[in-house]
Amino acid sequence: MKHFNLFSQNSFPLKVLLNHHSIVGLHDHDFYELVLVISGEGLHISGEERHPISAGDIFLIKPGNPHGYEGEHHFSVYNILYLPEKLALPRFDLAQEPGFRAFFELAPELRRQFGFRKHFRLGKTQLDEFALLSERIKQELESSQSGHYFRAVTLFMRLIERVSHACGNSAVYRENDALLRLGTVVTFMEQHQAESLTIKELADRAAMSPATLNRAFRRAVGKSPLNYLNELRIANAEQLLLANPALSIAEIALRCGFSDSNYFSRLFKKRTNRTPRAFRKDNKGCL
Repeated sequence: MKHFNLFSQNSFPLKVLLNHHSIVGLHDHDFYELVLVISGEGLHISGEERHPISAGDIFLIKPGNPHGYEGEHHFSVYNILYLPEKLALPRFDLAQEPGFRAFFELAPELRRQFGFRKHFRLGKTQLDEFALLSERIKQELESSQSGHYFRAVTLFMRLIERVSHACGNSAVYRENDALLRLGTVVTFMEQHQAESLTIKELADRAAMSPATLNRAFRRAVGKSPLNYLNELRIANAEQLLLANPALSIAEIALRCGFSDSNYFSRLFKKRTNRTPRAFRKDNKGCL
């Protein structure tokens, strides 16, 4: 299996390729790949699975996920490759869009772990719109005019917003609306992580039983809802420990949703291998 690394240390972290595929064997890469099929049909290989794809299909491949193509017939795709940590795109309130969570976070994990077969299929008008956006991004990236990277990124942000909105209203995701409901739960947890949330409250928001939510969440995210919530809280605690040296450990625990500071300290050490106090000391001056 081949490994592709198309970004050097100094290259711009966004590329758009228009590919007329011959057979492409199993490979992986360390960047994100947004795939838009604009014509023809073929098979997308993922592990031992082979899924038919054709014009209008759009899906996301995350880093480290082996995949490839075969059996193509007049098959053309836009491959939009990017490194989100280097682009550092602002999300603002886009994360509240269930379609964003479903398409960019939950569906790729399901595809990686369980061979999730459903691709988001665009209608003709949407396909034309997204293909035009992809081509405009490609042209800007290839331009030598001043400001071309900025224009490429703004167009890419527009594409992400349009995909998220379209996904939230698509029949495929409505038919499998657990994805959208899980996306709503993830957004709710991020927005209310400092509150005392229960699995019952999260399950009610997802319109599922607690047991069903636990199963569906583990399948899509790889951990339980409460473990995911605690990871959000610990990440927030790390920021508070560095940014607010006057706050006590107990105050930070409360601000992050932990009523018991001892439990907070044990969990923090379990996840970071350091106590909150040691973390603050070791990283003094980092912010």
